Amino acid sequence: MFVSKIKKQPPLRRIVYEQLRNALLSGAIPSGTKLYETKISEEMGISRTPVREALHALERECLIIGIDKAGYQIADIAPEDLEELSEIRKTVETLALKRAIDRIGENEIRDLEENLEKSESAVAGRKPEQFVQLDAEFHHMLCSLSQSDRLIRMADALRKEMTRFRNRTKEDQALAEVALQHHQRIVMFLKKKDGLNATRTLNEHIEHIREETRKGFTGTT
Repeated sequence: MFVSKIKKQPPLRRIVYEQLRNALLSGAIPSGTKLYETKISEEMGISRTPVREALHALERECLIIGIDKAGYQIADIAPEDLEELSEIRKTVETLALKRAIDRIGENEIRDLEENLEKSESAVAGRKPEQFVQLDAEFHHMLCSLSQSDRLIRMADALRKEMTRFRNRTKEDQALAEVALQHHQRIVMFLKKKDGLNATRTLNEHIEHIREETRKGFTGTT
Protein backbone atom coordinates (compact mmCIF):
# COMPACT_ATOMS: atom_id res chain seq x y z
CA MET A 1 0.00 0.00 0.00
CA PHE A 2 1.38 3.39 -0.98
CA VAL A 3 -1.30 5.44 0.70
CA SER A 4 -2.21 5.85 4.34
CA LYS A 5 -5.67 5.72 5.79
CA ILE A 6 -7.35 9.12 5.79
CA LYS A 7 -8.27 10.25 9.25
CA LYS A 8 -11.80 11.48 9.68
CA GLN A 9 -11.89 15.26 10.05
CA PRO A 10 -14.41 17.07 12.25
CA PRO A 11 -17.19 18.94 10.42
CA LEU A 12 -16.15 22.37 9.19
CA ARG A 13 -18.84 24.03 11.32
CA ARG A 14 -17.24 22.43 14.40
CA ILE A 15 -13.80 23.76 13.48
CA VAL A 16 -15.20 27.27 12.96
CA TYR A 17 -17.18 27.06 16.19
CA GLU A 18 -14.16 25.98 18.26
CA GLN A 19 -11.90 28.66 16.76
CA LEU A 20 -14.43 31.42 17.42
CA ARG A 21 -15.28 30.13 20.90
CA ASN A 22 -11.63 29.91 21.94
CA ALA A 23 -11.02 33.42 20.64
CA LEU A 24 -14.01 34.72 22.62
CA LEU A 25 -13.09 33.01 25.86
CA SER A 26 -9.40 33.93 25.67
CA GLY A 27 -10.19 37.58 25.12
CA ALA A 28 -8.65 37.61 21.64
CA ILE A 29 -12.03 38.98 20.49
CA PRO A 30 -12.94 41.72 23.00
CA SER A 31 -16.40 42.27 24.45
CA GLY A 32 -18.50 44.55 22.26
CA THR A 33 -16.89 43.36 19.01
CA LYS A 34 -19.36 42.91 16.15
CA LEU A 35 -19.24 39.71 14.11
CA TYR A 36 -20.65 39.26 10.62
CA GLU A 37 -21.07 36.04 8.66
CA THR A 38 -19.76 37.51 5.43
CA LYS A 39 -16.62 39.01 6.92
CA ILE A 40 -15.73 35.87 8.91
CA SER A 41 -16.32 33.58 5.93
CA GLU A 42 -14.13 35.80 3.73
CA GLU A 43 -11.33 35.88 6.30
CA MET A 44 -11.47 32.09 6.73
CA GLY A 45 -11.84 31.43 3.02
CA ILE A 46 -14.95 29.28 3.45
CA SER A 47 -18.67 29.47 2.66
CA ARG A 48 -21.09 31.28 4.95
CA THR A 49 -23.03 28.14 5.95
CA PRO A 50 -20.56 26.69 8.53
CA VAL A 51 -19.96 30.19 9.87
CA ARG A 52 -23.71 30.76 10.28
CA GLU A 53 -24.09 27.42 12.09
CA ALA A 54 -21.15 28.22 14.39
CA LEU A 55 -22.56 31.64 15.23
CA HIS A 56 -25.96 30.15 16.01
CA ALA A 57 -24.30 27.68 18.39
CA LEU A 58 -22.42 30.50 20.14
CA GLU A 59 -25.67 32.47 20.43
CA ARG A 60 -27.34 29.49 22.13
CA GLU A 61 -24.50 29.51 24.66
CA CYS A 62 -25.19 33.22 25.28
CA LEU A 63 -21.64 34.12 24.26
CA ILE A 64 -22.92 36.39 21.49
CA ILE A 65 -26.20 38.21 20.84
CA GLY A 66 -27.89 39.03 17.54
CA ILE A 67 -27.91 42.69 16.55
CA ASP A 68 -29.31 42.50 13.01
CA LYS A 69 -30.12 39.97 10.29
CA ALA A 70 -26.58 38.60 9.90
CA GLY A 71 -24.66 40.34 12.66
CA TYR A 72 -23.77 39.51 16.23
CA GLN A 73 -22.08 41.23 19.12
CA ILE A 74 -19.95 39.71 21.87
CA ALA A 75 -22.07 39.45 24.99
CA ASP A 76 -20.64 41.25 27.98
CA ILE A 77 -20.17 39.46 31.28
CA ALA A 78 -21.48 40.45 34.70
CA PRO A 79 -20.78 39.37 38.30
CA GLU A 80 -24.03 37.40 38.21
CA ASP A 81 -22.57 35.21 35.47
CA LEU A 82 -19.58 34.44 37.68
CA GLU A 83 -21.87 33.38 40.52
CA GLU A 84 -23.86 31.09 38.25
CA LEU A 85 -20.80 29.53 36.63
CA SER A 86 -19.19 28.86 40.00
CA GLU A 87 -22.29 27.14 41.38
CA ILE A 88 -22.68 24.95 38.31
CA ARG A 89 -18.97 24.17 38.33
CA LYS A 90 -19.15 23.04 41.97
CA THR A 91 -22.05 20.74 41.14
CA VAL A 92 -20.37 19.18 38.09
CA GLU A 93 -16.89 18.75 39.56
CA THR A 94 -18.21 17.45 42.87
CA LEU A 95 -20.23 14.80 41.05
CA ALA A 96 -17.20 13.87 38.96
CA LEU A 97 -15.02 13.56 42.07
CA LYS A 98 -17.58 11.39 43.85
CA ARG A 99 -17.63 9.04 40.87
CA ALA A 100 -13.82 9.01 40.80
CA ILE A 101 -13.22 7.98 44.43
CA ASP A 102 -13.50 4.24 43.83
CA ARG A 103 -11.62 4.42 40.53
CA ILE A 104 -8.47 6.09 41.85
CA GLY A 105 -5.40 3.87 42.13
CA GLU A 106 -1.68 4.34 42.65
CA ASN A 107 -1.04 5.39 39.05
CA GLU A 108 -3.71 8.08 39.18
CA ILE A 109 -2.38 9.40 42.49
CA ARG A 110 1.12 9.47 41.03
CA ASP A 111 -0.08 11.56 38.07
CA LEU A 112 -1.80 14.02 40.41
CA GLU A 113 1.33 14.27 42.56
CA GLU A 114 3.44 15.01 39.48
CA ASN A 115 1.08 17.88 38.74
CA LEU A 116 1.48 19.07 42.33
CA GLU A 117 5.27 19.05 42.01
CA LYS A 118 5.12 21.20 38.88
CA SER A 119 2.60 23.49 40.57
CA GLU A 120 4.84 23.86 43.61
CA SER A 121 7.72 24.89 41.34
CA ALA A 122 5.53 27.44 39.57
CA VAL A 123 4.37 28.95 42.86
CA ALA A 124 7.88 28.94 44.34
CA GLY A 125 9.16 30.63 41.19
CA ARG A 126 6.38 33.22 41.48
CA LYS A 127 4.88 32.28 38.11
CA PRO A 128 1.11 32.48 38.69
CA GLU A 129 0.43 32.47 34.93
CA GLN A 130 2.14 29.08 34.66
CA PHE A 131 0.19 27.85 37.66
CA VAL A 132 -3.10 28.70 35.93
CA GLN A 133 -2.30 26.14 33.22
CA LEU A 134 -1.35 23.52 35.79
CA ASP A 135 -4.52 24.28 37.73
CA ALA A 136 -6.63 23.57 34.64
CA GLU A 137 -4.69 20.35 34.09
CA PHE A 138 -5.26 19.29 37.70
CA HIS A 139 -9.02 19.77 37.47
CA HIS A 140 -9.18 18.03 34.11
CA MET A 141 -7.33 15.06 35.60
CA LEU A 142 -9.75 14.91 38.53
CA CYS A 143 -12.79 14.96 36.26
CA SER A 144 -11.24 12.42 33.89
CA LEU A 145 -11.08 9.93 36.75
CA SER A 146 -14.88 9.87 36.75
CA GLN A 147 -14.71 8.16 33.34
CA SER A 148 -17.76 10.17 32.33
CA ASP A 149 -17.27 11.89 28.97
CA ARG A 150 -20.27 14.11 29.63
CA LEU A 151 -18.97 15.37 32.99
CA ILE A 152 -15.50 15.89 31.56
CA ARG A 153 -16.85 17.98 28.66
CA MET A 154 -19.08 20.02 30.95
CA ALA A 155 -16.31 20.71 33.45
CA ASP A 156 -13.82 21.71 30.76
CA ALA A 157 -16.38 24.04 29.14
CA LEU A 158 -17.17 25.72 32.47
CA ARG A 159 -13.50 26.32 33.25
CA LYS A 160 -13.00 27.82 29.80
CA GLU A 161 -15.91 30.18 30.39
CA MET A 162 -14.29 31.25 33.65
CA THR A 163 -11.29 32.49 31.66
CA ARG A 164 -13.40 35.42 30.45
CA PHE A 165 -13.35 36.69 34.03
CA ARG A 166 -9.76 35.72 34.70
CA ASN A 167 -8.68 37.65 31.60
CA ARG A 168 -10.00 40.84 33.21
CA THR A 169 -8.09 40.29 36.44
CA LYS A 170 -4.38 40.12 37.15
CA GLU A 171 -2.99 36.66 37.91
CA ASP A 172 -2.31 36.73 41.63
CA GLN A 173 0.52 35.01 43.49
CA ALA A 174 -1.49 34.76 46.72
CA LEU A 175 -4.40 33.14 44.88
CA ALA A 176 -2.04 30.57 43.37
CA GLU A 177 -0.58 29.76 46.78
CA VAL A 178 -4.01 29.13 48.33
CA ALA A 179 -5.15 27.12 45.30
CA LEU A 180 -2.06 24.92 45.57
CA GLN A 181 -2.85 24.24 49.23
CA HIS A 182 -6.35 23.16 48.23
CA HIS A 183 -4.96 20.86 45.54
CA GLN A 184 -2.58 19.28 48.04
CA ARG A 185 -5.39 18.65 50.51
CA ILE A 186 -7.62 17.14 47.82
CA VAL A 187 -4.90 14.66 46.85
CA MET A 188 -4.22 13.86 50.51
CA PHE A 189 -7.89 12.99 51.05
CA LEU A 190 -8.04 10.99 47.82
CA LYS A 191 -5.13 8.87 48.98
CA LYS A 192 -7.15 8.12 52.12
CA LYS A 193 -10.29 7.42 50.06
CA ASP A 194 -11.95 10.19 52.09
CA GLY A 195 -14.51 11.35 49.58
CA LEU A 196 -16.37 13.58 52.01
CA ASN A 197 -13.41 15.80 52.81
CA ALA A 198 -12.07 15.64 49.25
CA THR A 199 -15.32 17.05 47.84
CA ARG A 200 -15.62 19.54 50.70
CA THR A 201 -12.15 20.88 49.93
CA LEU A 202 -12.95 21.02 46.22
CA ASN A 203 -15.98 23.18 46.95
CA GLU A 204 -13.92 25.45 49.22
CA HIS A 205 -11.39 25.75 46.42
CA ILE A 206 -13.92 26.76 43.77
CA GLU A 207 -15.64 29.14 46.18
CA HIS A 208 -12.31 30.82 47.01
CA ILE A 209 -11.57 31.27 43.31
CA ARG A 210 -15.04 32.74 42.80
CA GLU A 211 -14.61 35.24 45.60
CA GLU A 212 -11.12 36.35 44.57
CA THR A 213 -12.10 36.57 40.90
CA ARG A 214 -15.14 38.64 41.84
CA LYS A 215 -12.93 41.09 43.73
CA GLY A 216 -10.61 41.48 40.78
CA PHE A 217 -13.47 41.74 38.31
CA THR A 218 -15.54 44.29 40.21
CA GLY A 219 -12.67 46.08 41.90
CA THR A 220 -14.07 45.38 45.37
CA THR A 221 -12.04 44.31 48.38
